[in-house]
Amino acid sequence: MERALPDRSVIEARLRDRYVALWADVGRELDKHEGEQHEDLVQGAGDAEDDATANLVVDLNLSEIDRDVEELRAVQDAIARLRRGEYGVCQSCGVDIPAARLEAIPEAALCVECQARAEHARTQTPSL
Repeated sequence: MERALPDRSVIEARLRDRYVALWADVGRELDKHEGEQHEDLVQGAGDAEDDATANLVVDLNLSEIDRDVEELRAVQDAIARLRRGEYGVCQSCGVDIPAARLEAIPEAALCVECQARAEHARTQTPSL
């Protein structure tokens, strides 16, 4: 059965729009924190609690940027798969990714089952 995907140009335009939006988000986050050392949290006090709070704020901001950059890479990969004619095919098992999944997550590279396995494997990996 032929998979029902929207026109290639529609998919690519949607992915490019998402890419531009993500770049804007990353830029705003970087601009917002450029040169900011969180002096208001650690100004003069220098105690361990203030240092820990400042570090937490910086870590949270970096996590937001990391998440956006990860999604940027996924969007870039999806555009490349689209150009190669591999868009909509699971990169793990080779089955067609359901159109509803691609509608919800246009950069999806894995079918639902393979994505679930990948997420389960990540949560089962012991940390140091």
